Amino acid sequence: MTVGSFMGKTFKVYEDVRTHKRKIFTPSNLSGSTGADFATHDRAGKKARTQYLGPKLREYSFDLLLRQQDGVNPRKLKDFFQKKSEKGKADYFIIGGKPLSSHRFVITDVSDEWDVVMLAGVLVECKITLKLQEYL
Repeated sequence: MTVGSFMGKTFKVYEDVRTHKRKIFTPSNLSGSTGADFATHDRAGKKARTQYLGPKLREYSFDLLLRQQDGVNPRKLKDFFQKKSEKGKADYFIIGGKPLSSHRFVITDVSDEWDVVMLAGVLVECKITLKLQEYL
């Protein structure tokens, strides 16, 4: 079952009933923010006046738990998202078949926690956190 997509990677939960192979690649702890920007102008002897400047850029952050046992390659996906961030690539962030904005998003931050590393440095499990911002 497809959950969404970003940067050409599809978030999904899938299990083949015949082989019992599964693939779990879904975001968790998804949180976002938006709002408006305002300026405040001081006035002599009076309350300051507030001026609406415009909407803020939308921002989202989420975690991806990358585990070999779930059918993904943790190091490959970690490196993939780091490269997309460093190159400033933008893409639509889609959840539930709908983009979360009419604008594309860039990855502003990628952090990673290496949970399980096996012999010869093989990364078996890690969690990455992506922070996104609208790109206009």
